[in-house]
Amino acid sequence: MPRGGRREGAGRPLVTGEVRKQRQMRASTDEWELIQRFAKLVKYGDKAACINFLNEQEQPK
Repeated sequence: MPRGGRREGAGRPLVTGEVRKQRQMRASTDEWELIQRFAKLVKYGDKAACINFLNEQEQPK
């Protein structure tokens, strides 16, 4: 009888239907709070509005 390894159907099911990679970065406490707030908007809020906001902010002035 084999032991260990992957088993079909094991693990947490996908909620969004797409695989999300885990990422990491370094940030100060206040930077991390902003990153967390923005990430929450991207994941659960209006993703298109977040994209538009970033495009506007990245435009050269």
